[in-house]
Amino acid sequence: MRTPSPPATATSAPSPAVGALASGTLAYLATSVFWGANIPLTAILFRSFDPFFLSLIRAALASLVLAGAVSLMLGWRRLALPIGVARLAAMSAAMAGFFVFYNLGLRYTNTITAATIMAGAPVYGAVTMRLLTGSPLERGFVPAVVLTLVGGAIAVWSRTDGSGMRLQGGEPLIVLAFACWTAYSLYAQRWFDASVPQLRRTWAATLGAAFWLLPCWALIRAAGVAPPANLSPDAEALLWLGLTGTFSTALGGLLWNVGVSRVGLAAGVLWQNAVPVFGVLISMMFGFVPTGGQVLGGALVLAGVLVMQWQRFRHRPATPPVRGD
Repeated sequence: MRTPSPPATATSAPSPAVGALASGTLAYLATSVFWGANIPLTAILFRSFDPFFLSLIRAALASLVLAGAVSLMLGWRRLALPIGVARLAAMSAAMAGFFVFYNLGLRYTNTITAATIMAGAPVYGAVTMRLLTGSPLERGFVPAVVLTLVGGAIAVWSRTDGSGMRLQGGEPLIVLAFACWTAYSLYAQRWFDASVPQLRRTWAATLGAAFWLLPCWALIRAAGVAPPANLSPDAEALLWLGLTGTFSTALGGLLWNVGVSRVGLAAGVLWQNAVPVFGVLISMMFGFVPTGGQVLGGALVLAGVLVMQWQRFRHRPATPPVRGD
């Protein structure tokens, strides 16, 4: 019986070859753009949906989009789950946990504090990887994370309204949300056979997350935290829902897993800090004007990512490892 072997790049293995590095970096870049676009579009969707019901229906929509992609590209027989039920439940619970803890954290903290906490995403990811795998930090990670943290802090404080940092109880939930996403990203690479394409992995996890989010939303609704579901949204809300569900949740999630498989998760957690940068740029299409501090902070964040990628390029192996694409 064949035993699945985890791809080395899921944690902090040797740097990938040029081809894998280039394609993985492009995948992370596209993911950052899609997730950045999700920021202003989600703000618009909050006019029609509460955050918890929005997470549920967006995950359900994304799973349908991914199921269609699997059927068209791989054949409908590939919709069969490529992983055991127990592992699927644990992996998708980690993804669903991100959505639940992230939304609850945003609800019980102010915007400036939340943005400051999010700037520490590379640190939370590195600690989670260390706890789950015992892997050492990659070469170049420390200076890269310093640049991203400083850049994130500058971007955040340049838009403060004078209220400053004020803890309200939701901050640990945001940290836990990023830990959940890191755990999911690790499991999505380690728990499948190496021959399973990233498309099937993403589809299975997103489907499972939708099933987890349904009872989570029901409990939150019963507790009175969430309002009644809006079952009659207008045409504009349906348009933005379709765009974010397809590109941000489905395609963004797929490209994220491609990036993890080819470049490694350590680089991915640095790319997470680039998401607000693209969010600011895309928000300009909706009339938002960035401050000089946000521009400077965004440049430092991207510089941190480039430092990590440059170190990987310098120390790449001669041939890329084999993995499921």
